[in-house]
Amino acid sequence: MVLRVFVVETYEAMRDSLAMFIESLGHEVISVEEPTGCPHYHTSEGSCSQDEPCGDALIIGQNLPTMKATEFIARKVRGGCKGSVANVAMVCKPWSDGDRLCAKEFGYQIFEMPLRLNELAAWLEQVEARTPLGRKLAPIPG
Repeated sequence: MVLRVFVVETYEAMRDSLAMFIESLGHEVISVEEPTGCPHYHTSEGSCSQDEPCGDALIIGQNLPTMKATEFIARKVRGGCKGSVANVAMVCKPWSDGDRLCAKEFGYQIFEMPLRLNELAAWLEQVEARTPLGRKLAPIPG
C-alpha cells in the first residue's frame, strides 16, 4: 500500500532527506516547512472540516518557526483531525521531559536524533499495517 506521509520540518536538508527516504520506500510525500503550510491547516485552533484524513502519517520536527510540534499535535487532536495520532512521529534532538509526557498523553512516536532510518522504516510498516485497505483520503488542494 502506498501511504501519504506529511513531513513538517524547518530544516530543508532534513526535510528533503526524509522525503527522499520515504519516497524510496514507495510512499507519497508532502513536505512543508511549517504546519501552516499543510493544505488543510487553516486556523490557529487547527480545526478540520474534512470528512477523511488528509494523510496516513505525519512526521514532524520538534521546533518549528511558528510553534512547537507538541502544540501543533495537540491542536490537531483538539481540532478534530481525522488522522490517527498513533501515526504521528516527532523527530527530537534531544527529548525533553515535556516531549515525553506529551507523547505518552497523546500516543504518538518520538524518534531521537540522530535518526535511524531502519527504525523509521519499521514504524512506517506499522502505520501501513494499521491502515485499512481501501481507506479514503481527503484530496489535496493544488
